[in-house]
Amino acid sequence: MSCAKVGGLPPQPLAIVTVLLSLLVASACQTPGRSFASPTAQSTHDPGNIECPDRKAARDGLTNYGAYIGTWQVNRRHDTAIPSEYVIGSIPGHVAVRCSSDDYVIVEEIHPLFQSPAGQALRVALTELPDDSEKVYDHPHAGCRVLQYRSQKLADQLRADDNDGRVDIVFESEGSAYNAGAIKVILMDLFDSLGADTRDC
Repeated sequence: MSCAKVGGLPPQPLAIVTVLLSLLVASACQTPGRSFASPTAQSTHDPGNIECPDRKAARDGLTNYGAYIGTWQVNRRHDTAIPSEYVIGSIPGHVAVRCSSDDYVIVEEIHPLFQSPAGQALRVALTELPDDSEKVYDHPHAGCRVLQYRSQKLADQLRADDNDGRVDIVFESEGSAYNAGAIKVILMDLFDSLGADTRDC
């Protein structure tokens, strides 16, 4: 190809076009940012599931589900009846938590003092999630109801513990059959992969 003219362009504009094309190609070849539509190649690892430590300093970031345990504890009072657990806050009852091996809250087991209707139970659970959370699915089972949500803020906070920002919410009633009018336990964790529902209930 002659450098004198390409498509009618004189040599100086050709140099500018070449630089612009190089920049476009370089930018197109960069790894795209994390998004739900095209997640990063990094896979979520086993986050662990341990008893949460006490007396950790607070950190910036989320304050409810997915929070660093020091931050979570700063924002919660211990339950007077069960000192190892915490008050729910929005309704009477208590919350037990478990942490990842790097001290982020990845399990909340919420026990309303009085059995809750499903609508109230969902409001309690969603209060724990970041404000950008989106529903992935809602599956009724004979013995429970399982919902999954995802949040970019949760993905950013937990990184390899939960790089797609998913969280499962499970409603259970007192008996073996699920009763939408009487939720006894609201369980939140991240142990199902995005889009999967492996609960045996």
